[in-house]
Amino acid sequence: MSMSKDKLSLPQRIALESLWLICRGFAMLPSFIRHGVFTNIVYFILCYIVRYRRKVMMGNLERSFPDKSHKEINALCKRAYYNLAEQIINTISMSGISEKELLRRMEIPDAERIRKEMAGQNVVFMMGHYGPWEAGLAISLTFPEQRLVAVYHKLSNRVMDELFKRIRQLPNVDLVDMKRTMRYFIDKRDKQQMIMGLISDQNPTWRSNMPWYKFLHQWTAFFDGAEMLATKYKLPVYYFSPRRVKAGKYIGRIIRLHDGVEEVEPFTITERFVRILEEDILYAPELWMWTHRRWKYTPPEELQSQKI
Repeated sequence: MSMSKDKLSLPQRIALESLWLICRGFAMLPSFIRHGVFTNIVYFILCYIVRYRRKVMMGNLERSFPDKSHKEINALCKRAYYNLAEQIINTISMSGISEKELLRRMEIPDAERIRKEMAGQNVVFMMGHYGPWEAGLAISLTFPEQRLVAVYHKLSNRVMDELFKRIRQLPNVDLVDMKRTMRYFIDKRDKQQMIMGLISDQNPTWRSNMPWYKFLHQWTAFFDGAEMLATKYKLPVYYFSPRRVKAGKYIGRIIRLHDGVEEVEPFTITERFVRILEEDILYAPELWMWTHRRWKYTPPEELQSQKI
């Protein structure tokens, strides 16, 4: 009899449990060892040995900062590798983090005002692959009266997908495959107050009528699922912006993009997200995930002829 697709095979289960034990053991190390030693080791491997997606990163940086010299781009590339290493360490460390430590890692100073604004409502949180996005799960602890629905992109590798789900699982968090976002919200919207958390800066699935935005000197397509959800159900929309203080310590700003009442033209909310994400990237460009193949699609001909 064939095994259910939902179950891991025995070798997969062994691999998963082995990786989980390694992550848990690593998370128990003192912070100064994880961040002071291992971040540098991972950085050296990524930057100088593996040279992980270096051509992609350099190309993205050169197009996004056309006024910077090759020397400046190269220096920025190295800082971006260091951020990537730091986020890998942060993510693995999530496997053994306590709720108290997570709140200490990601401080949200304006939480009380936001709590009053959100009271009694389902809301949408938009964020990017900027800084410690995994630590954004602290939102679930900061606002325990609302359940955080963390929308994620399912990985093709079953073992790694299950590992990342374990790492991200917290008592007040539901992990939902992005393909199920709308259905999940419809089923749960009257049963619990939710924060729908969507990372919205990934490359969307191609469609002929998708909107394009001026972003980092390039025409760029963005997911508009958050806007579709917000406008259809009249939900407030917030932008979550983490800023790095030091390794393992961050400040999370929460900025309202839409109050759920204002009548807006199509794509306005996504445009606001694009603009404020761009501001964050220009403020500290090394904190964004430059290794993504972000500009895979060619914009329509009528846009290519326009000067950005």
